[in-house]
Amino acid sequence: MSSEWIPEHIEKGALERAKARDAAARDASLDPDSVVERIAAAAEAAGLKDIVSEDGKSRLSKERQYIDALTRDKEKLTPPEGTKPISAFWSYGLEHPDAPKNDRGAPFLSQRFIAEQWAAEQNAVSAGTAQTLETTQGGQELDGMFLWEPEIIRALGGEEAGFHPGYAKAAWDQISETYGSVAEGRVLIFADIGNTRAVLQQKELGALCNNPDVGLHNIHFAYEAPQSWPETTRAEAGTNAVRAVAQFDNKDLPRYIDPYAFAADAPEARKAKIDSILEAVAPAQAQAPAVEAPARQATPKSLPSPLWQMGFQVPATVTRPAPSGPVPAAGVAGAPPALTPRSTATGMDGPA
Repeated sequence: MSSEWIPEHIEKGALERAKARDAAARDASLDPDSVVERIAAAAEAAGLKDIVSEDGKSRLSKERQYIDALTRDKEKLTPPEGTKPISAFWSYGLEHPDAPKNDRGAPFLSQRFIAEQWAAEQNAVSAGTAQTLETTQGGQELDGMFLWEPEIIRALGGEEAGFHPGYAKAAWDQISETYGSVAEGRVLIFADIGNTRAVLQQKELGALCNNPDVGLHNIHFAYEAPQSWPETTRAEAGTNAVRAVAQFDNKDLPRYIDPYAFAADAPEARKAKIDSILEAVAPAQAQAPAVEAPARQATPKSLPSPLWQMGFQVPATVTRPAPSGPVPAAGVAGAPPALTPRSTATGMDGPA
């Protein structure tokens, strides 16, 4: 029996968060100088100054130095003393008709806001028990710099000051890897799989596997494996451990599993493939006992890890072509499809 769709209360809260963040980004892009002034003040308070090359043709701005240091600052990503939150990670997002439009003009709800809403609801029950990168001190600070907005990058001085076109992604890649390195105990991934273009696959999952306070067995996914996969693949390659180390979208890169070809393989071939991928990414961890979760996390009944289908239940009010026969119930053959994942965005809601 399949799990429920992402619950309506999570959906509603996530949409509110997405709209608020979209409005803040628009405001920042209209007044980029005020954002740069804040960054410059923080850099000056840290004692930083522009570094100019001997020939005077290039400089590394104090703002760039400050942001680089922030992305590696473990202290600003470490939970407050006395708390041991479940660290949530996220990747990509889903189409949603009520969400702000992404850079491709599609209404798109980032998994970031779904993860943040889940964390907020957990913390409302028991404070200090859940977090996302963007709710940490360092994540909030970097998020408030709005580096995805081109107006901000230009106001920071652009390439002449060390802010090349891909700088925003590079900064978020680095802070995401740092965040993974300081996580502890159970972690929760808001994605169904890791995409090879996303920081989740490129940085975070590896950092979590190599983190002795997390490790392979403490990585949990908030969503089931894709329902489009054959049942054999869902059962054997759709486990938390395999999804934490394998990739399913690029046959030309290492650790690839073709969900359909995999199901057609002999059982021993399937096992050998999974074992080889596990050993390549997380040596000896597949057979090792799980790292014991911190005491504050050791109450799964009060802090259950969600397990949902990847999508939202389509509301009855959505306008669709009239069916020729009786409308089937949701979740059965012939039912209107749920709003589906979309992985073509870039920027804050894209490969992250």
